[in-house]
Amino acid sequence: MTADAFQLLFEHNAEPLTHYVERMVRSSHVAAELVQDVFLRLWRGRAELDIRGDVRGYLRRMARNRALDWLRREQLQREWERTAEFEVRAWSDSATADHERFALLSRVLGELLAAMPERRRCVCEMRWREGLGPSVIAERLGLSLKTVETHITRALKDVRAAVAERQLVA
Repeated sequence: MTADAFQLLFEHNAEPLTHYVERMVRSSHVAAELVQDVFLRLWRGRAELDIRGDVRGYLRRMARNRALDWLRREQLQREWERTAEFEVRAWSDSATADHERFALLSRVLGELLAAMPERRRCVCEMRWREGLGPSVIAERLGLSLKTVETHITRALKDVRAAVAERQLVA
């Protein structure tokens, strides 16, 4: 596929695909990013590309699959956050949880946030203190959704390791 053919394919299909994906993910920003990812994958794999049948149908399936992957990842993230929130509440509400332990946990979390790279700290504060979703954070900071997700995942990994290391959760 030549660059001109690819450009033409993109110009004719990007907008309808974005509208299609937006109905699935309910975010124009996320939809645009997912469609760009579809075209990027198409361009990178152009040497092995063997489309049989309708190109629009092929692109639509690619976009649908990419959106479904994103939705699954978002659902897993929300489930993990609900579980973590429930565990923290259960721990802090339990009769065995004392104020010293809670203060220690708060101090450790504060230290971890302070030690994070500036961008990751900003992402985590927006996520945990303001309760914003990854797509909103990405849009506000001008980052890709993948970058925001990576920052959150790495921060959660650091928090889990610090809590386990200091045996803050029974």
